[in-house]
Formats: sequence, structure tokens, C-alpha cells
Amino acid sequence: LSLNIIQEHPDQLPEELIDQLSLLATHILNDYKKNDLEINLKLVSSDEMTALNQTYRNKTKDTNVLSFPTDPEVIYLSKELGDIAICVPFMESEAKTLNRSKDNHMMHLVTHGVLHLLGLDHANEKDANLMESHEISYLKKFNISNPY
Repeated sequence: LSLNIIQEHPDQLPEELIDQLSLLATHILNDYKKNDLEINLKLVSSDEMTALNQTYRNKTKDTNVLSFPTDPEVIYLSKELGDIAICVPFMESEAKTLNRSKDNHMMHLVTHGVLHLLGLDHANEKDANLMESHEISYLKKFNISNPY
């Protein structure tokens, strides 16, 4: 299992979505030859995400997804690539605003988070274009249309 999902409430995500998210993470990790590693995905509240954003990014607001890569020296011991936090209320509200299904939006955010753990970023236009093209490509494999 390459994706360990930590939910506050059991059944927060439908079983079918959990299977799809796991398959997606496995697929991306395989492409990067990191299929021996695991990722922890924690579904968090708005309060918890705001606290994480404040602590790690010095921003006093909620956000959709944050990624926390494991220190490279620790990866070989822990077999964990890192952690992803997704704020479910933010994700659900954002999906509605963007007129997307919650499941498809969750797939996009997990893709985005995994790519961050693998070192991709969107700090400048060139890097953003590369990251977005990877996201579009992975989502297409799951019949999810371009989120941009």
C-alpha cells in the first residue's frame, strides 16, 4: 500500500475513492521509481489546516493542500516519501466553486501533493507549466478532465 489515509471519521471518503487515490499514488510513485515508498494522507479540519499553514508557511489562513516531504536522509529508514494534508471543508467548497465533483477534485489535490513530495513546484511559470502538465496527464489516466 503506497497511500496511508488518515481520516478523522471512518467513512469520510467513499471506499471507491480510497481505491482510486491509492491507485493514483502508486502510479505516480512507479513513474518516479519510488514504488517502495509510502505517503501519508491526512484529512484535516479547517482549524488544523490553518494551524499547519501558520506553523509551516507563516500564513494565517486555510488552504486546500499542503505537502511535507520527509528529510532525504530519513527516507531510506522510514520508507516514507512524506505527508500530505488536505482540508476537506476547503476542498469541498472549492470543488463546488469550480463546478467539479468532490472526488475528481480530491484526485487532483492528491496528484498535486504527491508531485510536491517528488520535488516538483510551481514557484515560477516554467515550473508551474511542467507541474500542471504532469497533473493533467495523471488525471487523464483516470478520465478526469484538465483541472486548469
